[in-house]
Amino acid sequence: MGKWKHLTVGIRYDHKKHKNWVIRYADEPPLVGLQAILETYGSRGWELVGLNPECFQAGPGFGTWHIEPRVYRATFKRPAEDPS
Repeated sequence: MGKWKHLTVGIRYDHKKHKNWVIRYADEPPLVGLQAILETYGSRGWELVGLNPECFQAGPGFGTWHIEPRVYRATFKRPAEDPS
């Protein structure tokens, strides 16, 4: 059975500037848009294996509350490099 490396990243919805899903980095420009995020990580050899809501935002509606995810936790995997 193969060995895997795993990576998790938070994908936050930016309501103000980008109006899209964003990953922010400390030393790089943000990665904007779910398609761009998936393509970037895929080109680096990462395969998406899970996308789960992590943080929610509730807002009033007409007689109901709207509950939407604000942050998703994406889990990626790729084969671990064989040291031999």
